[in-house]
Amino acid sequence: MNEVRRVGIVRNPEVSGGYFERLVAALEKEKVEIEKVVEADGGPGYPVDADPDLVFVLGGDGTMLRASRIFPGRVLLGVNLGKVGFMSGMLPEEIESGVEQVTGGGLHIQDYRMLEVRVGDEAATSLAANDAVLVKQRTHQIISVDVSVGGEELFAFRCDGFIAATPLGSTAYALSAGGPIVSNDAQCYVLVPIAPHALVSRPLVLGEKQTVELRLVERKALLSLDGAEPREISPGESVRVRLSRESVRIARTGGWTWWRAVRRTFL
Repeated sequence: MNEVRRVGIVRNPEVSGGYFERLVAALEKEKVEIEKVVEADGGPGYPVDADPDLVFVLGGDGTMLRASRIFPGRVLLGVNLGKVGFMSGMLPEEIESGVEQVTGGGLHIQDYRMLEVRVGDEAATSLAANDAVLVKQRTHQIISVDVSVGGEELFAFRCDGFIAATPLGSTAYALSAGGPIVSNDAQCYVLVPIAPHALVSRPLVLGEKQTVELRLVERKALLSLDGAEPREISPGESVRVRLSRESVRIARTGGWTWWRAVRRTFL
């Protein structure tokens, strides 16, 4: 990437331990301008009016996802202060040396394709870096969903819901529901049923040009993108998902690889 002169900072307000102060001091030492500091509390004003070369994220994977909405299209470098931290690219004890790598051109940047999600006949679409989750509204009931791919009806499921996940999101909720870990460079996405009421069920791996349609047959459901506040989906409505041309850009300091992160996090 180009020389880093201006940065933004997104921080989880629950993070303590002086990490923010250490980051600010390290940036000042390297004469890097801090253009914007944002609390990742889900408040108003997203996205922000700023043009940083790089965005530091203090928190876990949830904070990284919020940062992707606050600074769409910007390169994100997470300092892992959460429980999993799969999306993070720097350990908290490496803040000072990590900033030196940033200013010295030592970053590795990976673009991850996002999901494009459309509800019914709405003109507007929404993006998700990790996943789009359609889930039942009432805990003691299941929903009925008709699934089509490329306009061809595949099957009807009675289940708790479905997870559509990018390769990045394949390591999150979709993994817990029995989905595969997808390599970071694969141009595809996965569809994973949640607690299907069936003897046989398998996740689907879908290509970048394939659109999946989930039509809710009975009972209301909720649709959440990247864990954000859900919206209600009524019976008869459809949710269409495909791989977007848009990407979330994640930076990491030296020594990181996708499969090393998988081994460190899950094995």
